[in-house]
Amino acid sequence: MEIITKFKDLLIDSLKENKKMILAFYAIFLITFILSAALAGGHMENVIDDTPDSAGGSKDGNVTATELFLHNELGGIEVYIASILFGIPAIIVIIYNGVSLGLTGALLSHFMPKGWIQYIIYLIPHGIFEFTAMVIQSVAGILLFLFIVDFLKGLIRSEKNGFKEKVIFSYEENNKRFIQSLVLMIFGTILLLIAAPIEAYVSIPLSNFILGV
Repeated sequence: MEIITKFKDLLIDSLKENKKMILAFYAIFLITFILSAALAGGHMENVIDDTPDSAGGSKDGNVTATELFLHNELGGIEVYIASILFGIPAIIVIIYNGVSLGLTGALLSHFMPKGWIQYIIYLIPHGIFEFTAMVIQSVAGILLFLFIVDFLKGLIRSEKNGFKEKVIFSYEENNKRFIQSLVLMIFGTILLLIAAPIEAYVSIPLSNFILGV
């Protein structure tokens, strides 16, 4: 219980101190989603003409919760590690996912009986957790990059004798962002664990039930 309490306290502090970055990433995601959907909406006729009717079928029953979780989590870990490259991958993945979901919606909404409303209602149950996890893990990647920058600066500034002493000193001085990045990665993983079964087994039946299709 003490570990859980400690993690909860660290998580709350991490979310509070990085709130602006989290909100900014969420805003980028939503803006790219809306813009790509709006811009692509009028250009889907040719795509639809070349797409078989089965393209509108769902993946319900074809993809398991485990497969969804592993796919999303491995992607999050890759982005986290790759973000040591100036944090660029973290920003790219936000934009990519926004555009990808927007384009997918522009296409699939033509096949869904209730169009965009059905697509949005389908996304909401698992998306609340999955998209938040994506944002949180991207922010974790940025924090990892910032920690590395501060850590290297600390090595240079350190007046300690010996490389090992310099490393220890710099880490102790700058480890806050590194710890926060790990806490946010774990939190994102928890969110993905929740999202996966919802996406695999709930989102499609629920959206069909709500809209009566």
